[in-house]
Amino acid sequence: MQTNDQRYANEVFPNVQAMAGNEQAGKYKTVSKKAGSLVRNSGLMQALAFMKARGQKPAEHHHQTLLDHLQAELISLGCIPSATNDLTDYIRTTSLTSYMVHTRQVLLLLNWHKRLADTLIIQEDDS
Repeated sequence: MQTNDQRYANEVFPNVQAMAGNEQAGKYKTVSKKAGSLVRNSGLMQALAFMKARGQKPAEHHHQTLLDHLQAELISLGCIPSATNDLTDYIRTTSLTSYMVHTRQVLLLLNWHKRLADTLIIQEDDS
């Protein structure tokens, strides 16, 4: 049996490891390190909307990548339904209780993204 921390770390690890060899690894590392504080300061919905909006720009695609990773991880962990097509829309329409639970789950995932990006990605954002 695994702890929730182990389950979350195991979900995040392959995604961050795959990004380590990517050309946008440094930018992904930066957004991974800042995303948790964005959620804490602005709220989950605002942070997801920000990542979605920024991710539509070709030079900022690492935001969309992190958003896609979070959605896949939440689905894999059984936190959201597998039929979820858009994490932002799902969170926007969920109940207050679910919103609060999902905020905590996303913060736990982002904590692991930050830790593992710091460990596995050598590149730094050069912009």
